[in-house]
Amino acid sequence: MSEALFPIFGAAFVMFVMMPASALMARAVLAFLEWRGGQLHGLTSRFVVLVGSSAIPLGWLLSSGLHQAESGQSSATCLFVHDVAASCFEPGFFALALGAILVVRCVGPLRSLRSHSPGRSKLARRSAERIDGVARRHGLGWLAPRLVVTDEPGFALAVEGLLWPRVVVGASFVVQLDDEALAASLSHEAEHVRSFDPLRYLMLAISIAANPFGRRFLEADVARWLRSREAHCDREAVIQGAKPLSLAAAIVNAARPHYVEGPALGSSDTAVLKFRIGLLFAFIEAPPARCCSSKASFLPAVMLVALLVVLLPHQGGSAMLDALHSGIEQSLTYFWH
Repeated sequence: MSEALFPIFGAAFVMFVMMPASALMARAVLAFLEWRGGQLHGLTSRFVVLVGSSAIPLGWLLSSGLHQAESGQSSATCLFVHDVAASCFEPGFFALALGAILVVRCVGPLRSLRSHSPGRSKLARRSAERIDGVARRHGLGWLAPRLVVTDEPGFALAVEGLLWPRVVVGASFVVQLDDEALAASLSHEAEHVRSFDPLRYLMLAISIAANPFGRRFLEADVARWLRSREAHCDREAVIQGAKPLSLAAAIVNAARPHYVEGPALGSSDTAVLKFRIGLLFAFIEAPPARCCSSKASFLPAVMLVALLVVLLPHQGGSAMLDALHSGIEQSLTYFWH
């Protein structure tokens, strides 16, 4: 049988059968977690499930294929079908084919990354001075070096930067807010910065893009997680001293049509706005208490899962790849004859 059959058909089977099945399993787990804890609980667990629905099967199979290729030890399927282990390159070619598909599908999320330069207009300089003063007066002095004011028209504010997150604020947006609303906005964005949310959002976007059916099966779950994440940052801002009504005013202002929607404070989705504003009004009557934290456990949890996925095939064998390889070859042989 041609050495090209398993790499091609195996990669197709993974992308169009295994990945949708993984997405459906993730949906079931997410439904259970949300039923058990509510929308603002278990954000880290839900994030790991969303990302892991693509990362775990793809990482495991890629690692297994590369392990078999670099070790020179072909799988039992190679030995059985091809007799000579040294001539069986299918696992390595399979890993290359799967990796190439993954790279192509991840181009979109990577292209969406952008960086704003500090504005040079007189309005931008005045806005930067005002923001710096507001941040220091409200206990956010540590955020001052990460504040950037841009002249881009129609820009409200957002957090950007993967390893060194920073808050980008539109100069035209600053003049629309009083000091309390501006301080509340910065407190909300500070939680995004502390939690490395730009990196988190990129990982989530890549995981969904890697699955051909990920957007169809998991789009609603991703939207709920993003909504819960924003509400969590609203709650943290209020806990840190932001006034609920001031933060609500900033959110509504950022959602106006003339502002460009960013991955942070602003959102033009009416349902999301009602949900967040409703929570903030509830916080006026009953101040929130910190029930959980997702920023400290986010990176360790993801790193642990990644290490297990990459290293275990090198230590405990690659039975998953062997089963896939054998099944594909037997199926092709049956239909071929």
